[in-house]
Amino acid sequence: MRCIFSVFFSLLSSRFDRPYFVDVLTSFVTSAKFTRHEFEEYVAPLVASDTEAAAHDPATRAVEVAHGLAFRNGLGQSLFAPAHNDLTVADIKSYAASAFSKGNIAVVGTGIDTATLTGLVEKAFEKAASSSTPSAPASKYFGGETRLEGNGGPQTVFIGFGTTGAPSSELAALSAYLSPTPSVKWSKGLSPFSSLPEGTSVQPVYLPYSDATLFGLLVQGSTPANVKEAGKTAVAALKAAAQGIKPEELKSAVAKAKFTAATTVDTREGLISVLGSKVWFLNYSSRF
Repeated sequence: MRCIFSVFFSLLSSRFDRPYFVDVLTSFVTSAKFTRHEFEEYVAPLVASDTEAAAHDPATRAVEVAHGLAFRNGLGQSLFAPAHNDLTVADIKSYAASAFSKGNIAVVGTGIDTATLTGLVEKAFEKAASSSTPSAPASKYFGGETRLEGNGGPQTVFIGFGTTGAPSSELAALSAYLSPTPSVKWSKGLSPFSSLPEGTSVQPVYLPYSDATLFGLLVQGSTPANVKEAGKTAVAALKAAAQGIKPEELKSAVAKAKFTAATTVDTREGLISVLGSKVWFLNYSSRF
C-alpha cells in the first residue's frame, strides 16, 4: 500500500516518563478533536497548496500518473487531493471513527523493551474502538501509456513498469546500477547514463510496496528532442543491463543497493516506509 496509518513511538526518555508520553501520543488517536475552524483555516489551505505544488512539478506528476496507469486502483490512487473537492469535517470524523480502531493501528517503539511497550499500549488503547482488521485486494498490474500537457518546468517522460508480489532485490540492484549518484562523494559515478544530451537527466525510480513495485526511468530535459534522445539512451542502457553486466559492476551495484537500504531508516519517512510494509495493519484486538 502507498499509505498506511501507523503510530511510531520513539521512547528514548526516562522509563518514568514513558507512561505519560504513551498516554499523550495515543490520545491524539483515541480522543482526536476535529474542529471546523482548524480544518478550514489550516488543513484545507495546506492540502490545496500541496496539490498545486505537485501539479506544477513535472517529476511528481509523472510518477503519480505512472502509478495510476500501472495499478489503477489501490496503489494507483493519487496521494494528493483533487484541486477542487467537497471534503468536510464531518467526512474526516466519519473516516477517523472507522480508521482509528484497534484493528487498524500499528505501534512501533524504539528504545523500549517489548513487554513494557505491550503493557503501555494495551492500557492506552483499552477504550479505543474495536473493529476487524481491514482487508484490501491484492495489487494488480495493468500498465498503459498517456500524454499530458505540461504546466511549466522541464520536459518529462517516465518509462517504466510494475510488478506484483514482494519487493525484488534484483530491481533494487538494477536501480543502484543505473543510478547516476556516485557511491563515494566527489567521485564520478559509473552509471551507463554518461553520454546523455546536454541539459538532460535520467533518474531511476524504484518504489517497492508491500505487494507490488513500480520501477522506471524518469527522463527530463529542456526540449522534447533532447528528452527523446535521452529516453532512447536510457532504454538502450536498461536493455543492455537486462542482458547482463560485468561481475565487478554487479558486485558494486549490490553493495550500493544494500547501503541505500540500510541508510533508508535514517529518516522518518524511510523508517515508516520500511516498517509499514512489515507491520501492515497489525491487529491489536488479537495480539493484546
